Amino acid sequence: MLSLSNVSHVYANGTRALDGVNLDVPKGMFGLLGPNGAGKSTLMRSIATLQTPSSGQIRFGDIDILREPEKLRATLGYLPQDFGVYPRVSAYDLLDHLLVIQSTVLDAYPGLQAFVEAMRADTRIAAYRTHQRPSEVAALRTVLETGQPL
Repeated sequence: MLSLSNVSHVYANGTRALDGVNLDVPKGMFGLLGPNGAGKSTLMRSIATLQTPSSGQIRFGDIDILREPEKLRATLGYLPQDFGVYPRVSAYDLLDHLLVIQSTVLDAYPGLQAFVEAMRADTRIAAYRTHQRPSEVAALRTVLETGQPL
């Protein structure tokens, strides 16, 4: 179970994004809905250990994720709405970049290495090395981004 107790976050400019959030999320699927500026992204970044809240406690099962973020990171895959890649980077170059970053993961999981090599050899990806239509690159980037948290 994910449990948040009195979680608050105030940005350096004084914006209070979270104000004493208390929430228990059981196993299963859970939706987080709200208007722009409601604090959804701040909450998700805090849960994913990408930023530390100003105060409060976040636990995932027996893991205190504010004190032991590496324990959560070993089990969590997180895909934000905007992955944040450079707009002019080709999908093929993005794949190579991700492989360099994830090389320790590839070494640990030999089956993943075979999958990546198959992706590199895929003619649909190889075709993106040169001329690219923006819609095709966007579609392939979505595929790559979706696999990133894995």
